[in-house]
Amino acid sequence: MAVMEKDPRAEEAIRRWGELKTERARFEQDWEDIARLIRPQRGGFSLSDHTQRVHEKPLSSAPILAQSTFAGELYGTITNPANRWMGLKTTDPDVNDWQPMREWLHGTASRVLASFRPAVSGFYDASLQLYSDIAAFGNSAQYDEAQPGKRQILDVTLSLAEVVWDIDAHGSVVEVVRKFHLTPRAAVRMFDGKGELPKRLHDMAEKGSTDKITFYQHVTPNDSWLPGKLGARGKDWLSRYVCEINATLVRESGYDDMPFYAPRWDVESGQTYGTGPGFIALPSARTVHRMDEATIRAAQNAADPTKLAPDRDIWPLHGRIRPGEIIYGGVNTRGEPMIRSLDQHANIGLTIEEKRQKIEEIKDAFHWTLLSLAGRTGLNELEVMEIQAQRQRLWAPHMGRLQKEYLAKKIARRFAILWREGQLPPPPDVPRDVGLQVDYQSAAAAAQKSSEAASMVRIVADIAPLAQAKPRLLDRIDADGYIEALAEARGVPAGFLMSREEADQIAKARAEREAQAQQMDMAERGVGMMRDAAQALPQGGDA
Repeated sequence: MAVMEKDPRAEEAIRRWGELKTERARFEQDWEDIARLIRPQRGGFSLSDHTQRVHEKPLSSAPILAQSTFAGELYGTITNPANRWMGLKTTDPDVNDWQPMREWLHGTASRVLASFRPAVSGFYDASLQLYSDIAAFGNSAQYDEAQPGKRQILDVTLSLAEVVWDIDAHGSVVEVVRKFHLTPRAAVRMFDGKGELPKRLHDMAEKGSTDKITFYQHVTPNDSWLPGKLGARGKDWLSRYVCEINATLVRESGYDDMPFYAPRWDVESGQTYGTGPGFIALPSARTVHRMDEATIRAAQNAADPTKLAPDRDIWPLHGRIRPGEIIYGGVNTRGEPMIRSLDQHANIGLTIEEKRQKIEEIKDAFHWTLLSLAGRTGLNELEVMEIQAQRQRLWAPHMGRLQKEYLAKKIARRFAILWREGQLPPPPDVPRDVGLQVDYQSAAAAAQKSSEAASMVRIVADIAPLAQAKPRLLDRIDADGYIEALAEARGVPAGFLMSREEADQIAKARAEREAQAQQMDMAERGVGMMRDAAQALPQGGDA
Protein backbone atom coordinates (compact mmCIF):
# COMPACT_ATOMS: atom_id res chain seq x y z
CA MET A 1 0.00 0.00 0.00
CA ALA A 2 1.38 3.43 -1.00
CA VAL A 3 1.92 6.14 1.58
CA MET A 4 -1.16 8.41 1.55
CA GLU A 5 0.16 11.96 2.06
CA LYS A 6 -2.14 14.99 2.06
CA ASP A 7 -4.97 12.50 2.36
CA PRO A 8 -8.41 14.15 2.86
CA ARG A 9 -9.23 11.65 5.63
CA ALA A 10 -6.03 12.61 7.48
CA GLU A 11 -6.73 16.31 7.02
CA GLU A 12 -10.26 15.71 8.34
CA ALA A 13 -8.90 14.10 11.53
CA ILE A 14 -6.52 17.01 12.17
CA ARG A 15 -9.26 19.54 11.44
CA ARG A 16 -11.74 17.83 13.77
CA TRP A 17 -9.19 17.86 16.58
CA GLY A 18 -8.89 21.63 16.26
CA GLU A 19 -12.65 22.16 16.08
CA LEU A 20 -13.52 19.99 19.07
CA LYS A 21 -10.60 21.37 21.09
CA THR A 22 -11.83 24.93 20.49
CA GLU A 23 -15.36 24.06 21.63
CA ARG A 24 -14.18 22.95 25.07
CA ALA A 25 -11.72 25.81 25.65
CA ARG A 26 -14.09 27.38 28.18
CA PHE A 27 -13.73 24.32 30.41
CA GLU A 28 -9.96 24.07 30.19
CA GLN A 29 -9.04 27.05 32.39
CA ASP A 30 -10.97 25.55 35.30
CA TRP A 31 -9.44 22.16 34.50
CA GLU A 32 -5.97 23.72 34.72
CA ASP A 33 -6.76 25.13 38.17
CA ILE A 34 -8.23 21.81 39.30
CA ALA A 35 -5.10 20.03 38.11
CA ARG A 36 -2.89 22.59 39.84
CA LEU A 37 -4.64 22.44 43.21
CA ILE A 38 -6.51 19.11 43.38
CA ARG A 39 -5.05 16.59 40.89
CA PRO A 40 -1.46 17.68 40.09
CA GLN A 41 -0.82 14.46 38.10
CA ARG A 42 -2.89 15.90 35.25
CA GLY A 43 -2.87 19.18 33.34
CA GLY A 44 -1.47 20.63 30.15
CA PHE A 45 -4.88 21.09 28.54
CA SER A 46 -3.82 24.25 26.72
CA LEU A 47 -0.44 22.91 25.53
CA SER A 48 0.30 21.28 22.19
CA ASP A 49 2.16 18.53 24.08
CA HIS A 50 0.74 18.00 27.55
CA THR A 51 3.69 15.81 28.57
CA GLN A 52 5.96 18.89 28.51
CA ARG A 53 4.00 20.82 31.11
CA VAL A 54 5.59 22.03 34.34
CA HIS A 55 4.12 20.18 37.32
CA GLU A 56 2.60 22.56 39.82
CA LYS A 57 3.42 22.51 43.52
CA PRO A 58 0.26 23.12 45.55
CA LEU A 59 0.71 24.42 49.09
CA SER A 60 -2.11 22.41 50.73
CA SER A 61 -2.59 18.65 50.69
CA ALA A 62 -6.20 18.84 51.91
CA PRO A 63 -7.85 19.09 48.43
CA ILE A 64 -5.60 16.33 47.06
CA LEU A 65 -6.37 14.03 49.99
CA ALA A 66 -10.14 14.64 49.75
CA GLN A 67 -10.15 13.91 46.01
CA SER A 68 -7.99 10.80 46.43
CA THR A 69 -10.25 9.45 49.19
CA PHE A 70 -13.36 10.04 47.09
CA ALA A 71 -11.82 8.30 44.06
CA GLY A 72 -10.83 5.35 46.25
CA GLU A 73 -14.38 5.11 47.57
CA LEU A 74 -15.76 5.03 44.02
CA TYR A 75 -13.29 2.27 43.18
CA GLY A 76 -14.22 0.27 46.27
CA THR A 77 -17.99 0.60 45.85
CA ILE A 78 -18.26 0.12 42.08
CA THR A 79 -15.49 -2.15 40.77
CA ASN A 80 -13.70 -3.57 43.78
CA PRO A 81 -11.73 -6.65 42.59
CA ALA A 82 -12.26 -8.28 45.99
CA ASN A 83 -16.01 -8.48 45.29
CA ARG A 84 -18.13 -9.97 42.54
CA TRP A 85 -19.20 -6.55 41.28
CA MET A 86 -21.20 -7.60 38.20
CA GLY A 87 -23.40 -10.38 36.93
CA LEU A 88 -25.71 -11.13 34.02
CA LYS A 89 -29.45 -11.66 33.80
CA THR A 90 -32.12 -11.87 31.12
CA THR A 91 -35.05 -9.53 30.66
CA ASP A 92 -37.46 -12.31 31.73
CA PRO A 93 -37.56 -13.05 35.50
CA ASP A 94 -39.03 -16.52 34.91
CA VAL A 95 -36.13 -17.43 32.62
CA ASN A 96 -33.70 -16.12 35.23
CA ASP A 97 -35.19 -18.56 37.78
CA TRP A 98 -34.78 -21.52 35.41
CA GLN A 99 -31.88 -23.48 36.87
CA PRO A 100 -29.95 -24.17 33.61
CA MET A 101 -30.14 -20.48 32.74
CA ARG A 102 -29.14 -19.46 36.28
CA GLU A 103 -26.03 -21.62 36.04
CA TRP A 104 -25.17 -20.32 32.55
CA LEU A 105 -25.56 -16.70 33.63
CA HIS A 106 -23.41 -17.26 36.70
CA GLY A 107 -20.68 -19.12 34.79
CA THR A 108 -20.62 -16.65 31.89
CA ALA A 109 -20.44 -13.66 34.24
CA SER A 110 -17.53 -15.36 36.02
CA ARG A 111 -15.65 -15.63 32.73
CA VAL A 112 -16.34 -12.00 31.90
CA LEU A 113 -15.11 -10.97 35.36
CA ALA A 114 -12.00 -13.10 34.87
CA SER A 115 -11.17 -11.07 31.74
CA PHE A 116 -10.66 -8.03 33.99
CA ARG A 117 -7.99 -9.76 36.10
CA PRO A 118 -4.46 -8.26 36.08
CA ALA A 119 -3.12 -11.30 34.18
CA VAL A 120 -5.41 -10.43 31.26
CA SER A 121 -6.05 -6.71 31.53
CA GLY A 122 -4.95 -3.55 33.31
CA PHE A 123 -8.58 -2.69 33.97
CA TYR A 124 -8.40 -2.17 37.74
CA ASP A 125 -5.40 0.18 37.64
CA ALA A 126 -7.00 2.05 34.74
CA SER A 127 -10.36 2.29 36.51
CA LEU A 128 -8.79 3.93 39.58
CA GLN A 129 -7.27 6.57 37.31
CA LEU A 130 -10.65 7.00 35.64
CA TYR A 131 -12.42 7.55 38.97
CA SER A 132 -9.71 10.05 39.99
CA ASP A 133 -10.34 12.07 36.82
CA ILE A 134 -14.10 11.81 37.38
CA ALA A 135 -13.72 13.04 40.96
CA ALA A 136 -11.55 15.98 39.94
CA PHE A 137 -12.74 17.10 36.50
CA GLY A 138 -16.12 15.40 36.21
CA ASN A 139 -14.94 13.81 32.94
CA SER A 140 -12.65 10.95 32.02
CA ALA A 141 -11.55 9.00 28.97
CA GLN A 142 -10.66 5.32 28.62
CA TYR A 143 -9.74 3.05 25.73
CA ASP A 144 -9.66 -0.73 25.35
CA GLU A 145 -8.65 -3.10 22.60
CA ALA A 146 -8.03 -6.83 22.27
CA GLN A 147 -4.42 -7.76 21.48
CA PRO A 148 -4.49 -10.68 19.02
CA GLY A 149 -2.03 -13.45 19.73
CA LYS A 150 -1.34 -12.31 23.31
CA ARG A 151 -4.66 -13.37 24.89
CA GLN A 152 -4.72 -9.99 26.59
CA ILE A 153 -6.94 -6.91 26.47
CA LEU A 154 -5.48 -3.42 26.65
CA ASP A 155 -7.25 -1.06 29.08
CA VAL A 156 -5.83 2.46 29.29
CA THR A 157 -7.17 5.61 30.97
CA LEU A 158 -6.13 8.59 28.85
CA SER A 159 -5.41 12.13 29.96
CA LEU A 160 -8.19 14.54 29.03
CA ALA A 161 -5.46 16.71 27.51
CA GLU A 162 -5.04 14.24 24.62
CA VAL A 163 -8.68 13.31 23.93
CA VAL A 164 -11.65 15.27 22.57
CA TRP A 165 -15.07 13.89 21.68
CA ASP A 166 -18.46 14.78 20.25
CA ILE A 167 -21.93 13.53 21.20
CA ASP A 168 -25.14 12.85 19.31
CA ALA A 169 -28.62 14.20 20.04
CA HIS A 170 -29.05 11.63 22.84
CA GLY A 171 -25.79 12.51 24.62
CA SER A 172 -23.86 9.38 23.53
CA VAL A 173 -20.24 9.71 22.40
CA VAL A 174 -20.14 9.18 18.62
CA GLU A 175 -16.79 10.67 17.63
CA VAL A 176 -13.37 10.68 19.32
CA VAL A 177 -10.07 12.22 18.29
CA ARG A 178 -6.95 11.37 20.26
CA LYS A 179 -3.73 13.34 19.81
CA PHE A 180 -0.54 11.68 21.03
CA HIS A 181 3.21 11.84 20.44
CA LEU A 182 5.77 9.18 19.55
CA THR A 183 9.45 9.16 18.81
CA PRO A 184 10.28 7.94 15.28
CA ARG A 185 11.49 4.57 16.56
CA ALA A 186 8.40 4.08 18.72
CA ALA A 187 6.22 4.92 15.72
CA VAL A 188 8.02 2.35 13.54
CA ARG A 189 7.55 -0.30 16.25
CA MET A 190 3.86 0.52 16.65
CA PHE A 191 2.97 0.54 12.98
CA ASP A 192 5.56 -1.85 11.54
CA GLY A 193 3.65 -4.08 9.13
CA LYS A 194 0.36 -2.51 10.22
CA GLY A 195 0.51 0.81 8.40
CA GLU A 196 2.47 3.09 6.13
CA LEU A 197 4.68 5.81 7.60
CA PRO A 198 6.20 8.78 5.73
CA LYS A 199 9.73 8.25 4.37
CA ARG A 200 10.96 11.23 6.37
CA LEU A 201 9.92 9.51 9.61
CA HIS A 202 11.77 6.31 8.64
CA ASP A 203 14.88 8.40 7.97
CA MET A 204 14.55 10.03 11.41
CA ALA A 205 14.23 6.61 13.04
CA GLU A 206 17.40 5.34 11.32
CA LYS A 207 19.30 8.40 12.57
CA GLY A 208 18.09 7.78 16.13
CA SER A 209 16.13 11.02 16.38
CA THR A 210 14.33 11.61 19.68
CA ASP A 211 12.00 14.29 18.35
CA LYS A 212 8.34 13.82 19.27
CA ILE A 213 6.11 13.30 16.23
CA THR A 214 2.40 14.08 16.51
CA PHE A 215 -0.14 11.38 15.66
CA TYR A 216 -3.94 11.33 15.73
CA GLN A 217 -6.47 8.54 16.07
CA HIS A 218 -9.91 9.42 14.69
CA VAL A 219 -12.84 7.08 15.48
CA THR A 220 -16.20 7.77 13.84
CA PRO A 221 -19.34 5.82 12.83
CA ASN A 222 -18.90 3.92 9.55
CA ASP A 223 -21.43 5.60 7.28
CA SER A 224 -20.44 3.21 4.48
CA TRP A 225 -20.93 0.07 6.56
CA LEU A 226 -21.56 -3.05 4.49
CA PRO A 227 -22.56 -6.12 6.55
CA GLY A 228 -20.49 -9.20 5.87
CA LYS A 229 -17.62 -7.33 4.22
CA LEU A 230 -14.04 -7.95 5.32
CA GLY A 231 -11.84 -5.22 6.72
CA ALA A 232 -12.92 -1.76 7.77
CA ARG A 233 -15.95 -1.71 5.45
CA GLY A 234 -17.61 -4.45 7.49
CA LYS A 235 -17.19 -2.71 10.86
CA ASP A 236 -19.62 -0.40 12.62
CA TRP A 237 -16.86 2.05 13.58
CA LEU A 238 -13.97 3.40 11.49
CA SER A 239 -10.56 4.08 13.03
CA ARG A 240 -7.91 6.12 11.24
CA TYR A 241 -4.35 6.71 12.46
CA VAL A 242 -2.84 9.88 11.05
CA CYS A 243 0.70 11.29 11.12
CA GLU A 244 1.01 15.07 11.17
CA ILE A 245 3.99 14.92 8.76
CA ASN A 246 2.43 15.76 5.38
CA ALA A 247 -1.02 14.81 6.78
CA THR A 248 -0.30 11.13 6.15
CA LEU A 249 -2.97 8.45 6.57
CA VAL A 250 -1.00 5.72 8.35
CA ARG A 251 -3.67 3.07 8.88
CA GLU A 252 -7.41 2.59 8.48
CA SER A 253 -9.23 -0.16 10.35
CA GLY A 254 -12.49 -0.68 12.17
CA TYR A 255 -14.23 -1.85 15.33
CA ASP A 256 -17.45 -3.72 15.97
CA ASP A 257 -17.99 -1.60 19.10
CA MET A 258 -16.89 1.88 20.11
CA PRO A 259 -13.52 1.35 21.89
CA PHE A 260 -13.52 4.73 23.68
CA TYR A 261 -15.48 5.56 26.83
CA ALA A 262 -16.12 9.08 28.12
CA PRO A 263 -18.10 8.82 31.38
CA ARG A 264 -19.11 12.05 33.10
CA TRP A 265 -20.25 12.86 36.64
CA ASP A 266 -22.83 15.65 36.28
CA VAL A 267 -23.95 16.90 32.87
CA GLU A 268 -26.40 19.60 31.89
CA SER A 269 -28.75 18.82 29.01
CA GLY A 270 -27.05 19.18 25.65
CA GLN A 271 -23.57 19.65 27.14
CA THR A 272 -20.62 17.66 25.82
CA TYR A 273 -18.56 17.87 29.01
CA GLY A 274 -19.59 17.58 32.64
CA THR A 275 -18.54 18.81 36.03
CA GLY A 276 -17.50 16.89 39.14
CA PRO A 277 -16.89 17.33 42.85
CA GLY A 278 -13.56 18.98 42.00
CA PHE A 279 -15.42 21.82 40.30
CA ILE A 280 -17.48 22.38 43.45
CA ALA A 281 -14.36 22.31 45.65
CA LEU A 282 -12.36 24.60 43.34
CA PRO A 283 -13.32 28.01 44.88
CA SER A 284 -12.39 26.82 48.37
CA ALA A 285 -9.20 25.19 47.06
CA ARG A 286 -8.15 28.47 45.48
CA THR A 287 -8.87 30.32 48.73
CA VAL A 288 -6.91 27.84 50.84
CA HIS A 289 -3.96 28.12 48.43
CA ARG A 290 -3.99 31.94 48.73
CA MET A 291 -4.32 31.71 52.51
CA ASP A 292 -1.32 29.41 52.70
CA GLU A 293 0.67 31.77 50.48
CA ALA A 294 -0.15 34.72 52.75
CA THR A 295 0.65 32.76 55.91
CA ILE A 296 3.97 31.54 54.51
CA ARG A 297 4.97 35.06 53.43
CA ALA A 298 4.06 36.46 56.85
CA ALA A 299 6.02 33.73 58.62
CA GLN A 300 9.00 34.28 56.31
CA ASN A 301 8.99 38.03 56.95
CA ALA A 302 8.79 37.39 60.69
CA ALA A 303 11.62 34.85 60.67
CA ASP A 304 13.85 36.75 58.23
CA PRO A 305 12.77 40.41 58.18
CA THR A 306 14.10 42.99 55.73
CA LYS A 307 17.11 44.94 57.08
CA LEU A 308 17.39 48.74 56.83
CA ALA A 309 20.93 50.23 56.56
CA PRO A 310 22.15 53.75 55.66
CA ASP A 311 24.71 52.64 53.02
CA ARG A 312 26.68 49.68 51.71
CA ASP A 313 29.63 50.48 53.92
CA ILE A 314 27.51 49.65 56.94
CA TRP A 315 25.79 46.63 55.33
CA PRO A 316 27.31 44.80 52.33
CA LEU A 317 25.08 44.07 49.33
CA HIS A 318 24.95 40.36 50.11
CA GLY A 319 25.46 40.62 53.85
CA ARG A 320 24.17 37.92 56.15
CA ILE A 321 23.63 37.86 59.90
CA ARG A 322 24.66 34.71 61.68
CA PRO A 323 24.19 33.82 65.35
CA GLY A 324 27.18 34.84 67.49
CA GLU A 325 28.59 37.10 64.77
CA ILE A 326 29.89 40.64 65.44
CA ILE A 327 28.70 43.35 63.02
CA TYR A 328 31.08 46.28 63.04
CA GLY A 329 29.37 49.58 62.31
CA GLY A 330 26.03 48.29 63.49
CA VAL A 331 25.73 51.19 66.01
CA ASN A 332 27.11 54.72 66.05
CA THR A 333 29.14 56.38 68.79
CA ARG A 334 25.95 57.26 70.68
CA GLY A 335 24.86 53.61 70.70
CA GLU A 336 22.08 54.14 68.21
CA PRO A 337 21.55 51.15 65.87
CA MET A 338 22.60 51.77 62.29
CA ILE A 339 20.80 48.62 61.13
CA ARG A 340 17.25 47.70 62.02
CA SER A 341 14.48 45.46 60.70
CA LEU A 342 11.63 46.77 58.62
CA ASP A 343 8.51 46.94 60.77
CA GLN A 344 6.11 44.36 59.28
CA HIS A 345 3.95 43.46 62.23
CA ALA A 346 0.64 44.16 60.47
CA ASN A 347 -1.91 41.43 61.16
CA ILE A 348 -2.87 39.57 57.95
CA GLY A 349 -6.23 38.74 59.50
CA LEU A 350 -6.13 34.98 58.88
CA THR A 351 -7.05 32.54 61.63
CA ILE A 352 -6.84 28.80 61.89
CA GLU A 353 -10.65 28.68 62.07
CA GLU A 354 -10.97 30.45 58.72
CA LYS A 355 -8.64 27.96 57.08
CA ARG A 356 -10.39 25.06 58.72
CA GLN A 357 -13.74 26.32 57.43
CA LYS A 358 -12.48 26.35 53.83
CA ILE A 359 -10.95 22.90 54.21
CA GLU A 360 -14.30 21.62 55.53
CA GLU A 361 -15.98 23.06 52.44
CA ILE A 362 -13.55 21.10 50.27
CA LYS A 363 -14.24 17.92 52.21
CA ASP A 364 -17.99 18.43 51.93
CA ALA A 365 -17.65 18.76 48.15
CA PHE A 366 -16.13 15.26 48.14
CA HIS A 367 -18.72 13.84 50.62
CA TRP A 368 -16.01 13.38 53.26
CA THR A 369 -18.47 13.20 56.15
CA LEU A 370 -20.35 10.31 54.60
CA LEU A 371 -17.17 8.53 53.52
CA SER A 372 -15.29 8.58 56.79
CA LEU A 373 -16.60 6.06 59.33
CA ALA A 374 -13.15 5.42 60.79
CA GLY A 375 -12.72 6.63 64.34
CA ARG A 376 -16.44 6.95 64.98
CA THR A 377 -17.59 5.14 68.09
CA GLY A 378 -21.04 4.26 69.33
CA LEU A 379 -22.53 3.59 65.91
CA ASN A 380 -24.78 0.57 65.79
CA GLU A 381 -25.48 -1.48 62.68
CA LEU A 382 -28.63 0.45 61.78
CA GLU A 383 -26.83 3.81 62.00
CA VAL A 384 -24.04 2.57 59.73
CA MET A 385 -26.65 1.29 57.27
CA GLU A 386 -28.42 4.67 57.36
CA ILE A 387 -25.17 6.49 56.56
CA GLN A 388 -24.53 4.12 53.67
CA ALA A 389 -28.11 4.57 52.44
CA GLN A 390 -27.73 8.35 52.59
CA ARG A 391 -24.54 8.06 50.55
CA GLN A 392 -26.31 5.97 47.92
CA ARG A 393 -29.17 8.48 47.71
CA LEU A 394 -26.74 11.32 47.08
CA TRP A 395 -24.77 9.36 44.50
CA ALA A 396 -27.72 7.64 42.79
CA PRO A 397 -28.00 9.94 39.73
CA HIS A 398 -24.24 9.99 39.22
CA MET A 399 -23.90 6.24 39.70
CA GLY A 400 -26.60 5.73 37.09
CA ARG A 401 -24.64 7.84 34.62
CA LEU A 402 -21.39 5.98 35.34
CA GLN A 403 -23.16 2.67 34.79
CA LYS A 404 -24.75 3.87 31.54
CA GLU A 405 -21.73 5.64 30.02
CA TYR A 406 -18.98 3.37 31.32
CA LEU A 407 -19.73 0.03 32.98
CA ALA A 408 -22.62 -1.10 30.78
CA LYS A 409 -20.69 -0.32 27.60
CA LYS A 410 -17.46 -1.77 28.97
CA ILE A 411 -19.09 -5.06 29.99
CA ALA A 412 -21.06 -5.34 26.74
CA ARG A 413 -17.90 -4.81 24.69
CA ARG A 414 -15.93 -7.26 26.85
CA PHE A 415 -18.69 -9.86 26.44
CA ALA A 416 -18.66 -9.31 22.65
CA ILE A 417 -14.87 -9.70 22.47
CA LEU A 418 -14.95 -12.95 24.44
CA TRP A 419 -17.89 -14.23 22.40
CA ARG A 420 -16.13 -13.59 19.09
CA GLU A 421 -13.03 -15.33 20.45
CA GLY A 422 -15.07 -18.42 21.42
CA GLN A 423 -14.35 -17.97 25.14
CA LEU A 424 -17.99 -18.15 26.26
CA PRO A 425 -20.28 -21.23 26.25
CA PRO A 426 -23.55 -21.09 24.29
CA PRO A 427 -26.66 -20.38 26.39
CA PRO A 428 -29.31 -23.07 26.98
CA ASP A 429 -32.30 -23.11 24.65
CA VAL A 430 -35.22 -21.08 25.97
CA PRO A 431 -38.81 -21.26 24.70
CA ARG A 432 -38.95 -17.50 23.90
CA ASP A 433 -36.64 -14.70 22.90
CA VAL A 434 -35.10 -12.81 25.81
CA GLY A 435 -32.50 -10.08 26.05
CA LEU A 436 -29.31 -10.08 28.11
CA GLN A 437 -28.45 -7.28 30.49
CA VAL A 438 -25.95 -6.43 33.21
CA ASP A 439 -26.80 -7.10 36.84
CA TYR A 440 -24.68 -4.75 38.98
CA GLN A 441 -23.51 -6.45 42.16
CA SER A 442 -20.99 -3.90 43.43
CA ALA A 443 -20.82 -2.68 47.02
CA ALA A 444 -23.01 0.26 46.00
CA ALA A 445 -25.68 -2.05 44.58
CA ALA A 446 -25.24 -4.46 47.50
CA ALA A 447 -25.79 -1.64 50.00
CA GLN A 448 -29.11 -0.83 48.37
CA LYS A 449 -30.15 -4.48 48.28
CA SER A 450 -28.97 -4.98 51.87
CA SER A 451 -31.36 -2.29 53.02
CA GLU A 452 -34.15 -4.19 51.28
CA ALA A 453 -33.07 -7.40 52.99
CA ALA A 454 -32.93 -5.64 56.35
CA SER A 455 -36.47 -4.38 55.79
CA MET A 456 -37.71 -7.91 55.13
CA VAL A 457 -35.98 -9.27 58.21
CA ARG A 458 -37.39 -6.46 60.36
CA ILE A 459 -40.99 -6.98 59.23
CA VAL A 460 -40.75 -10.71 59.98
CA ALA A 461 -39.39 -9.87 63.45
CA ASP A 462 -42.17 -7.33 63.96
CA ILE A 463 -45.03 -9.71 63.16
CA ALA A 464 -43.56 -12.71 65.01
CA PRO A 465 -45.20 -11.82 68.38
CA LEU A 466 -48.56 -11.15 66.67
CA ALA A 467 -48.33 -14.41 64.72
CA GLN A 468 -48.58 -16.37 67.96
CA ALA A 469 -52.12 -15.05 68.40
CA LYS A 470 -52.95 -14.79 64.67
CA PRO A 471 -51.04 -17.49 62.72
CA ARG A 472 -52.73 -16.24 59.52
CA LEU A 473 -50.23 -13.37 59.41
CA LEU A 474 -47.42 -15.80 58.59
CA ASP A 475 -49.53 -17.20 55.77
CA ARG A 476 -49.24 -13.81 54.06
CA ILE A 477 -45.50 -14.34 53.54
CA ASP A 478 -44.37 -16.15 50.40
CA ALA A 479 -41.62 -18.37 51.80
CA ASP A 480 -40.01 -19.03 48.40
CA GLY A 481 -40.10 -15.35 47.47
CA TYR A 482 -38.66 -14.44 50.87
CA ILE A 483 -35.61 -16.69 50.60
CA GLU A 484 -35.03 -15.77 46.94
CA ALA A 485 -35.13 -12.05 47.75
CA LEU A 486 -32.75 -12.56 50.68
CA ALA A 487 -30.35 -14.59 48.53
CA GLU A 488 -30.32 -11.91 45.83
CA ALA A 489 -29.77 -9.13 48.38
CA ARG A 490 -26.89 -10.99 50.01
CA GLY A 491 -25.23 -11.83 46.70
CA VAL A 492 -25.54 -15.60 47.08
CA PRO A 493 -24.09 -17.61 44.14
CA ALA A 494 -26.59 -18.95 41.64
CA GLY A 495 -25.92 -22.60 42.53
CA PHE A 496 -26.69 -22.07 46.19
CA LEU A 497 -30.49 -22.30 45.83
CA MET A 498 -32.36 -25.06 44.09
CA SER A 499 -35.24 -24.20 41.80
CA ARG A 500 -38.76 -24.13 43.23
CA GLU A 501 -39.64 -27.24 41.20
CA GLU A 502 -36.70 -29.21 42.62
CA ALA A 503 -37.57 -28.04 46.12
CA ASP A 504 -41.21 -29.08 45.58
CA GLN A 505 -40.08 -32.55 44.47
CA ILE A 506 -37.83 -32.92 47.51
CA ALA A 507 -40.64 -31.72 49.80
CA LYS A 508 -43.08 -34.13 48.15
CA ALA A 509 -40.66 -37.04 48.55
CA ARG A 510 -40.09 -36.09 52.18
CA ALA A 511 -43.83 -35.91 52.81
CA GLU A 512 -44.30 -39.35 51.22
CA ARG A 513 -41.53 -40.80 53.39
CA GLU A 514 -43.05 -39.23 56.47
CA ALA A 515 -46.50 -40.59 55.51
CA GLN A 516 -45.05 -44.09 54.97
CA ALA A 517 -43.24 -43.91 58.26
CA GLN A 518 -46.41 -42.79 59.98
CA GLN A 519 -48.39 -45.66 58.40
CA MET A 520 -45.74 -48.17 59.47
CA ASP A 521 -45.79 -46.71 62.96
CA MET A 522 -49.56 -46.97 63.09
CA ALA A 523 -49.42 -50.53 61.77
CA GLU A 524 -46.83 -51.48 64.38
CA ARG A 525 -48.99 -49.89 67.04
CA GLY A 526 -52.03 -51.84 65.77
CA VAL A 527 -50.11 -55.11 65.86
CA GLY A 528 -48.91 -54.30 69.35
CA MET A 529 -52.42 -53.58 70.56
CA MET A 530 -53.70 -56.88 69.10
CA ARG A 531 -50.83 -58.72 70.74
CA ASP A 532 -51.59 -57.09 74.10
CA ALA A 533 -55.29 -57.93 73.75
CA ALA A 534 -54.51 -61.53 72.90
CA GLN A 535 -52.23 -61.81 75.91
CA ALA A 536 -54.99 -60.39 78.11
CA LEU A 537 -57.48 -63.19 77.16
CA PRO A 538 -57.86 -66.18 79.68
CA GLN A 539 -55.69 -69.15 78.77
CA GLY A 540 -57.88 -72.37 78.47
CA GLY A 541 -60.98 -73.35 80.51
CA ASP A 542 -63.88 -71.26 81.57
CA ALA A 543 -63.40 -68.02 83.36
